[in-house]
Amino acid sequence: MNRLQLSIPSDQLFPPRTAFMARADLSETRLLGYQPLNQDAVTTTLSGLLNGRPTVRHRSGVTAAILQTYERAGLHVDEDLHAYDTADEADALAHRLIAMGYRLTAPYPTAEGRFPETAMLVPNDLWRSLNDKTNLPQIVPEGHLMARQIVALADVPALAIDGPVWIKAAGGHATGWGFAVRYCADSDARAKAAKDFAAMGGVTHVIVEADAAADHCWCASIVVRDDDTLFAGFAEQDFASPGHQAGSVIDPEHPFPAEGQTLAIAVGNAARAMGFRGLAGLDIGLARDGRLIVFDPNFRFNSSSAQAMLHGSASLRVGLPASRSCQITSPLPMATLIDRTIPAIDAGWFVPTRLLDASLLPAAAGNSMVTGFVLGHDLADTKDRAARFEAMLLA
Repeated sequence: MNRLQLSIPSDQLFPPRTAFMARADLSETRLLGYQPLNQDAVTTTLSGLLNGRPTVRHRSGVTAAILQTYERAGLHVDEDLHAYDTADEADALAHRLIAMGYRLTAPYPTAEGRFPETAMLVPNDLWRSLNDKTNLPQIVPEGHLMARQIVALADVPALAIDGPVWIKAAGGHATGWGFAVRYCADSDARAKAAKDFAAMGGVTHVIVEADAAADHCWCASIVVRDDDTLFAGFAEQDFASPGHQAGSVIDPEHPFPAEGQTLAIAVGNAARAMGFRGLAGLDIGLARDGRLIVFDPNFRFNSSSAQAMLHGSASLRVGLPASRSCQITSPLPMATLIDRTIPAIDAGWFVPTRLLDASLLPAAAGNSMVTGFVLGHDLADTKDRAARFEAMLLA
């Protein structure tokens, strides 16, 4: 299988002397709904995107069989790999890299005192400031935000509002997948949203945002470098319900607008001026009135990053222009799962971006993961292929 090429080369995604250390703290990811499994599973992402730099990854995602499967799929992995089994081992490896002069890139803030702030590519305070939705007016050009107000959570049920709104957690919390977002069509929905946010803990204020009635919303991937910001690709968000993402698709019938690329780069340049460097994503929707609206900042890598950056090469290789993300958890042994993915990998219509062997990670409770994206002639074709692929891995 021909090797896949990234939209932006690996050595451009982060500054030199940057090491990947993604193991998350549950205290910092409660508004993502993270469980112990996710703490380590997140370290097994971005395979093939981090070549030439040190990575700290849980052993369950980097077995010889898994790495060979990536290579068979054309996803070349050439990292300075540091595999761990326990949380203490992970942090010890990270401290060793810090002592060697590396800075760490992490998708979420780290618990206070875990690592020196000077050792983080994006210090916690900067991360929280950029990912706090209340601060979007500081980095988004005028005209690309919906009308919004910041209110105390306790005041939400009494708000006098006409029409539907979106309510989002305010503050520098790690959020995603719509876990801390609620679409509210009426006062009853707003009251329920207030109760939901109160139960999450730590949310004192929320953003109440006018509904854009967007028909399409994309995550635009960008790479913020010392001197510029590069557009790295896009994936359209696929929603299971309003605001709650089920995955990502790339639909040739609905490409990300060229002016959206200009907007994403402008936001990236504003973040660059504040000190941010690295891979990020911005949720940008096309409002019913024709405006491009920035909904959420994601100054970290995103679940769609690999799909966005690999889709062009994968599509060209097999002549299939559409793609759809997929993630399957299965009780079958990883060796069996790999065997069952091989026909789709060899045919070129499935690209694995994360394989996790549950036998090496107790928190996985016996369910291994197969994550990646399927390609097809159109979205309907990708949906059919994804369903068949999932059935094959669960049978």
